[in-house]
Amino acid sequence: MDVAAGEAIDLGCWTLTEESVRSYLDAVGDDLTLYLELGVAPPLALCAYALGAMLEKLSLPVGAIHSIQEMEAVGAASIGQDIYGEAVPERPRKRGGLRFMTVGYTLRDDAGQVVQTGKTTVLTPESGDQG
Repeated sequence: MDVAAGEAIDLGCWTLTEESVRSYLDAVGDDLTLYLELGVAPPLALCAYALGAMLEKLSLPVGAIHSIQEMEAVGAASIGQDIYGEAVPERPRKRGGLRFMTVGYTLRDDAGQVVQTGKTTVLTPESGDQG
């Protein structure tokens, strides 16, 4: 999907379940039970879901490198909630044979409240083949 700068991308919806939180914690080797005891999802889990959805929606050429990730947790996302994501690409920049593509995102809970914002930057070769 080729998306123009400033054009919103619907990242879809994720339902936060105890199983999905456990799977994330297992994947990153976090054996603390705090998140499950509090009934919330780790903020970086939401960031990972958003990044995965963005990568599925964007047409990135072979050789793309995820270079920078920023995120701000604005509120807690509780287990049992649905999280809705939207992303907006910025205008690509070019330097030294590379194209820098930054995409900002916003995640909202099922009440419409923002729970997280962030930006991710991907580097791609200017003449890369689409993958």
